[in-house]
Amino acid sequence: MTLERFIQLWTHRYKKYSHIFTAQLLGYKAILHFRSIKVNLRKGQKLVAIVRTEHFGDIIASEPISRYVRSLHPDAHIVWFVKPAYQSLVAFNPSVDEVFTEFCVTQRQVIFEAKIFDDVIELQFRNNNHCPVCDVYYENPVAQSRSINVDNYFNFGNLLEVFAQSGNLIPAKTIFPADDQPRLYLQDVHREKVDALQLHKRYVVLHCRSNFAPKDWPTERWEQLVDWLAENYDYDIIEIGQESNLHVTTKAYRNLCGPLSILETAEVIRRASFFIGLDSGPSHLGNATGTFGVILMGSLNDFPHYNPYSGKYGRQENAIFVRKHGVPCRELSFEFVQDKVEQVLSRGFEIA
Repeated sequence: MTLERFIQLWTHRYKKYSHIFTAQLLGYKAILHFRSIKVNLRKGQKLVAIVRTEHFGDIIASEPISRYVRSLHPDAHIVWFVKPAYQSLVAFNPSVDEVFTEFCVTQRQVIFEAKIFDDVIELQFRNNNHCPVCDVYYENPVAQSRSINVDNYFNFGNLLEVFAQSGNLIPAKTIFPADDQPRLYLQDVHREKVDALQLHKRYVVLHCRSNFAPKDWPTERWEQLVDWLAENYDYDIIEIGQESNLHVTTKAYRNLCGPLSILETAEVIRRASFFIGLDSGPSHLGNATGTFGVILMGSLNDFPHYNPYSGKYGRQENAIFVRKHGVPCRELSFEFVQDKVEQVLSRGFEIA
């Protein structure tokens, strides 16, 4: 073994085991916290955990579950486990008493093995329950018993239904039994940030890049769409997301990728006349904020024709899905997408 390889090996081991030590230490600290919470609960009052730590579209899709759990346990102290990056999505939810920002799966494993919680509602399955540093998986026995996994989950319904089944809230392959419209709880601070952007003119929001390449539509076709929209409609065109890869010169276009938080982005979408985007997190923001959506979708892995949304997007009451059965999103022609967008804009679906 070379010296360089020896250093790499022990650097990796140091990072891994120091991470595990930190996770376990934080887990024991959290146990003390939750024990203090439980001691102060009234007799018969439950301590309930809801686990949906990622990704932000999935957390938004899961929001109706918080209200459903509250209806089942009106007096419970409900704790939502989430990754720090998505804490704001749950922080203002009136159905949740406490948001626990999780360090990693190992920390959560330590906490739940202490059996403090009266009920653990696990909305995830194996692929979301993995820490790559610890190399630890936390299994969901309900999802395992129902054979729900990353390869087949859309065979069990939309995301809300899949997560509710994984959490043992509803029987296998059944519809969600309560209000299934996702909600967001935007605050004045988010409205004020968007006020400062001075988005006075009517505008259309675009989201052009997902975090999973098979869901994407080619960049050059997005650029064609921007130019066509600018030439034919009196709307500003605002792109949101983490990073833009568009190269357009029209004055109607504005790039807001990057500087906004998730909830600030939601407020931008809420004020838009239309949302045009991919099957990705921002489309769930569109569903939750009530802005009419034009969603470019294609076949995905083993799912030739799937629907991730509940509520008005899921029923296509406030959205249309631009897709062809069994055809990946990247293969949708510009003309096909253009025609669907034109139909929507000419019929005037925008929300006043």
